Parts: sequence; C-alpha cells; structure tokens
Amino acid sequence: MKLFNYVIPILVGLLILTSSCNNKKTYADYLKEERRAIDLLIAKNNFSILREFPADSIFEENEFYKDPNTGVYFNIINLGDPITPKWREKINIRFNGLSYFKENDTLFYSNRQSVLPIELEYIGAINSLTKGNYGTPGLVVPLSYVGHRGKAKLIVPFDMGSSSDQSSFEPTFYREVEYRFESQW
Repeated sequence: MKLFNYVIPILVGLLILTSSCNNKKTYADYLKEERRAIDLLIAKNNFSILREFPADSIFEENEFYKDPNTGVYFNIINLGDPITPKWREKINIRFNGLSYFKENDTLFYSNRQSVLPIELEYIGAINSLTKGNYGTPGLVVPLSYVGHRGKAKLIVPFDMGSSSDQSSFEPTFYREVEYRFESQW
C-alpha cells in the first residue's frame, strides 16, 4: 500500500512535466514564424525581391536584394560619397523607423537624436569588418556597397540582429540607416 502511495504522485508528476514540455517552440518553429512574418511584410509593402544585385547599384523604392550570406534584405536609398573607410576609422550608424513587425508592433524607434550612435571600427575588409558597440551584425551588410553618408533600408532576420532581437526571435525592419565615416566629419 505504501508503494502505491508513492507511485501515483510520481506518475502524475511525470505526466504534468512531459505535457508542459510539449508546448515549447523549437528553433525551427521560430524560423518558420520569422519566414512568415518577413513574407507578410514584403507582401504588405509590395516589396520586390531582386535575384541579383543591380549592376549600377541603383534600386527602385520597393526593390530589395537579399544578401545570400546573411539573409539580410536591403535597399540602397543613397550610395553616399564614393569613399572607402580607412584602417581603424570610426563609422557611425544612425537609424530611423526601426520596427519589430512580427508581432505587429506599431512603434517606430530611432537613434537620430541620441548622443551615442552605433559605432564601428573599420579593421579591414567589410566582411571581416569591425569591432565596436554595434551589436547588430545585419547593419554592417550594406557597407560593402555604400560610402560616407550612404543610406539603406534593411530587413534584418533575428539571427543577424542585436542580442536582444536574437533572444526574443524578433526580425526587424529599418526604414533608413545612415553610415558616416569619421574622416569626413
């Protein structure tokens, strides 16, 4: 009888434990949600995704190129000055119109008026780029194509976003990102 008194609570506990574990999302589930959210953003805004990067680097307002290495979508608004950053040069990034669109967040965020822009330090090729407080690797992607005061729009998957975006599985949309090189201030 005493054995029976121990077995029932253990079985009930195991049943509760296993049923609660089945409700957790997997990484694959988050990737599917992200894919749907990005597809919906593209459809809602009538964005066109280009298969190849434009030879002249000129984009129409609704055209985006998906970087095959990072999954970041971007549209160059303005190429900026045709200047390449110098070794160890600081690159400041300001953005406007950041939105977290997966959950239909209607707020837009900006660091235009912030005292501290996102700052990078150029240490070689753009691909091996930089160190700094940028925290959002996706913001670096257009730097291969734009110069000082260049501007771009970006759709950044969560795995290329900030650590906060990565931990909350939130893709982001930037309506405008501007890059400024320290030597040109």
